[in-house]
Amino acid sequence: MIKCKARRKSERQFVWEYLRRNRLCVIEELLVLSSMSEESLRGFFGQLERAGYVKQRQEMRSKKSPKAFASRVYTLVKNTGILCPVWVDKQKRLFDRNERAMRVKDTHIDLPITVNAEGLICPVDPLEYAKGRIRQILANNKEAITQEELMARSGLSQNAFDAACRAIQEEAGDVQADQKTAV
Repeated sequence: MIKCKARRKSERQFVWEYLRRNRLCVIEELLVLSSMSEESLRGFFGQLERAGYVKQRQEMRSKKSPKAFASRVYTLVKNTGILCPVWVDKQKRLFDRNERAMRVKDTHIDLPITVNAEGLICPVDPLEYAKGRIRQILANNKEAITQEELMARSGLSQNAFDAACRAIQEEAGDVQADQKTAV
């Protein structure tokens, strides 16, 4: 007879299963039921909330402190399956093991950084980044490319893509006007 050791569930898995079972979750209850610290729970629920899995509801339980984390009530919005999402530290995102996909809902996007003339580190202007991305794709592409395909390859939103295309066309018009005046 072969004996198998039962693998112990992680605390995050326990919390995920609790959320799936109950749909409404009071943090106070989880602090009592699980062995996770308040700080760990706060981090886990912050990740889940930013990725769109849970949503904070109005306080229903405690009237002591409206800002206290323990009195918050969360509801599960996106139930993707049995396995809890896993934090991938390298990419700073949640990986959904059920759908085998990264989950991102953050409105914050890390832009590339540059060093300005004073030696200060600052993010690249989003319009300049979009223009550079489009120029890079066009320079590396040997054959003709449609505008839809260019937008898909660039990974830019429709608004950012349109603004970058307009700016590139305006720059091209300015260069042609300068060349005509030089002649």
